[in-house]
Parts: sequence; C-alpha cells; structure tokens
Amino acid sequence: MPSAPDAAAPKTTLGDHLRVAWLAVRTMAGALPFLVFLPLSPILTPWLKARARKLLGGTPPPLADAPATAAGLCDGATVFVVAGEASGDQLAARVIRRAREACPGLRVRGYGGPALAAAGAELDKDITSHAAYGFTAVVASLGTWWRLCAETLARFREEPPDVLLTVDFPGLNCRLAEWAKKRGVRTVHLVAPQIWAHTPWRILRWRKAVDTILATFPFEPLLFEASGLPTHYVGHPLFEAPLPPARTDAAFPGDAASEGAAIVELWPGSRRAEIKRNTPILVEAAELIERELPHARFVLRLASAEHETLFRHRARAARWQPSHIEATSGDIPAPLAGTIPLLGAVAASGTATAQLAVDLVPTAVYYRLSLFEWVFAQGLITSPWIALANLVCGRQVLRERLCWAPNAGESIARDFLDTAGTEAAWADTRHALTEVRARMETKHVAQRAAGWLLAETATQVSRQA
Repeated sequence: MPSAPDAAAPKTTLGDHLRVAWLAVRTMAGALPFLVFLPLSPILTPWLKARARKLLGGTPPPLADAPATAAGLCDGATVFVVAGEASGDQLAARVIRRAREACPGLRVRGYGGPALAAAGAELDKDITSHAAYGFTAVVASLGTWWRLCAETLARFREEPPDVLLTVDFPGLNCRLAEWAKKRGVRTVHLVAPQIWAHTPWRILRWRKAVDTILATFPFEPLLFEASGLPTHYVGHPLFEAPLPPARTDAAFPGDAASEGAAIVELWPGSRRAEIKRNTPILVEAAELIERELPHARFVLRLASAEHETLFRHRARAARWQPSHIEATSGDIPAPLAGTIPLLGAVAASGTATAQLAVDLVPTAVYYRLSLFEWVFAQGLITSPWIALANLVCGRQVLRERLCWAPNAGESIARDFLDTAGTEAAWADTRHALTEVRARMETKHVAQRAAGWLLAETATQVSRQA
C-alpha cells in the first residue's frame, strides 16, 4: 500500500541549506545570459528562427520504443519521481502503473499527488497543491520550496535512488535533476521543457542535468537532438489512439451569416491570470466576428466553472459585446450540442490549441502580452511559430498572433475570418489539420514512456553491478 502523503521529513544539514542558497544565487545570476543575449538578439534570434524552421521542415521522427528490458534487472531498484502539478501527477501515475506492471519489484517513491499514490508510489510529500504561478505567488512560496530542496538533498544523500523521473514543472525539476546526476543518479524527464521557444541558453543547463528527455510532441526531438540533448518521442497522453471523431463535419457548416447558425468557441486560457489579461480582447473579437457572421453562436470554454465570474467581470472592460456568450467548463451545452455545427475557434496559445487542431477545428491562435513583454519577445522568442499545430507541421497552417495593443481584438477577429469565415478558407485549414491529427495520434503512450524508464533503470543497475 502507498504511504500517506507528507511522510516524516529527513534531517537536513547546514550543507544542504548552503547548496540551496547557492542555487538561489545561481538563479539570480541567470539574468546574466539574458543580458548577454539581448544586445546580440537582432542577429542571433533571426538565425535561430531560420535554423528551427529548417529543422522542423524535415521528416518528423517516428515514435521511439525503448530497447527490451529484462524485468528482473529492475527488481529492487528505486525510482524517485517528482510531479509538481495535478496534470503531471496524472501523467506520472499512468507511467508508473505501467512500469510496475512490467516490473512488480520496482520501488517508486517521491513527490506527487493522489494519482501517483494510487498507482503505488510511496509519497514522501504531496506537492501538487503548492504549484505557484506568477512572480508574486512564487516569492510567497519561497520558504516552501527552499525546505523541499533541502529535504530532497537529504533524501538523495541518505537513500539515493537509481533513477530520478521528473515530470514537467521545469523550474524545480531541472535543479533537482542536476543535483541527482552529480550524485550518480540516472535522470529522465517527461514532457520536454519549452526552451525550444525562448531562452536558448538554458539548453546548456538541461544538457548537464538530464540523461534522457521523453518528448510528447513530434517536433521536439528535431530541435533538441540538434542541440545535443538525447530526446525520444513517446507520444502525448491526450492523443492516445484511437482518437474520437473530429468535432467538425467534413463539409463546410454553411454560411453562418445565413439563417443557419454555427458555433464559434472562445478559449481565454486555463489560468486566472490569462483570463484577466485575455478576456477584453477576446470579447471584442467575438463582437467583430458577429458583425460579419450575424448568426454565429459563441461558446466560452473554461477550465473551471469558478472562472465564469471572473470572465464576466473582465468582459465589462470590452468596448463592444456580442449579443450572447454561452459559458461552459465541460462539454458544449445540450441545446447547442449536436444541433448547431462547429465553425471554428479563437484560442489562447497553449495545449488547448493542439487539442483543437487534432479535433480538426479551424482556429485563430493568439497570445496576449504587455507592451514591455512584447518588445522583449521580439528578441527572445526563437521559435518560428507559437501555435503547436504549426510546429507539428513545420509550416503555418493556423494564423497566429503575438499581441499587446488594446485594440488587438480587431486583428484577432480578422485572423479568424481569414481562417474560417469562408468555405474555401475553412476547407483549406481543416484539410491541413488532418496532418496534425495524423502525426499526433499515438498508441501505448504510457507503456512506451514506462519502457524508457525501465531501460534507464536497467542501465543504472548494470553499471552499479
């Protein structure tokens, strides 16, 4: 049976806390590469974007299956897993469950949440409730993370695992992996960090910290392998085969400006900060779309029902309002589902845009920044595209926009109309998305990731023999 969360903390030493203090100093010194890169960015960023565009235009890598591992090699070995967010906890649980099915003698412990505990991991601490987003929240939780880092060093010293499996949560996990690797622990990271999109100097830190990255998008090995970081494409758990039917019909849903209505989905983002920032321009874009397509029916897609109040409050700041927006945190409301066809979506950049692409939903993608952030983004974003569908295909199949202006809703509305406002545009976009769907649909994602985890564990045990 898995142990109760938050087991007794190990005894930390002054040396542990000094190492954490040194980590804090190094983290603050992380601004130095930024200061060096920034004046060179007018030269380096275009070159890096062109390089990435060329790499992404190549043949996508096949799914990478791990070499066969004799289950007995892993008996008695220990995997220490770290999953700092609810989504990472769910993904890690699926992988650990598969690994323990293949090797019942494998011991799994570490940090996670209820899903990992249910999968048989012995939790030293439940950290999923401590995930912090935004500068203020991170500063407020520094004490918690300081103690966690010091306790982890103590655990690695007292009972070093054979393999450290970190899942997403790159801010913490890269540091823990670096400490583990220095102590001879094999390190595996699941869900590639988005350093392919910005801050290219961080690749050096990841090369030092991680032995293997298990990527969930097919384009990531193309970028990371070129930078010397061993990466295997294992597939994305959201797109496990067989995929459900596409959410759009094969035929154009009809002219939404005519009597027959069509649904346009609005995706403001999954976090409260995104909803605050994105709502006004998203509402304005919806009103402008409605001017061109008067019978469009807008459905707001929220990650949580509690976010609707925030959305309604922020929507008052919009200069124009569409006639009606139906909000939902689940499936399309019953009166609309199955009776009114889906035309397309307007969505904030993120995993949701990959889901929409796989569902063959023509989408206009945007990412809202402050003017200050937008200026720096021009020099720091080294990815040729921000929409995941474009990265998967290695070319632009969806219109995308980094925006900061208060009237950005006008540009976003035009992007949507150019994407899905006419039969020709809609059909071209939907056809291009079939390539995304084909590349993302994968079988046995958790089993494949577990195979690599066991292979790394067997390698470590063999070295120690």
